[in-house]
Amino acid sequence: MHNTNKTYRQSSFTLACFLVAKGQPITGIDATENPNKKEFLFVNNSQLKRLVDIYKFGDRANPDMLVNVHVYEQARRELLDRLKD
Repeated sequence: MHNTNKTYRQSSFTLACFLVAKGQPITGIDATENPNKKEFLFVNNSQLKRLVDIYKFGDRANPDMLVNVHVYEQARRELLDRLKD
C-alpha cells in the first residue's frame, strides 16, 4: 500500500467500515494486483491516523473504539454498494 501526505490507502474492509462510520471521508476505491482485493482511499489527516491507531492497537474498553451498530451497518452498506459499481 502506498500512502502519500494527502491520501491514506488500505485494503481492510472492516477498517474502512470503521473509518467511514467515524466520519472519515473516503475518496475512492482502487483495484490492486490481486483481483479479489481493493484499496480504500481516505483523506490523510491527524484524526484518521488516530482512529487507525485506535482500531489496530487500542483497548477494546476505549470509548473511541465504540461505533453505533446502525452507523456501522450504514457505512458497510455504502462501501459494499461502492464496490459493486
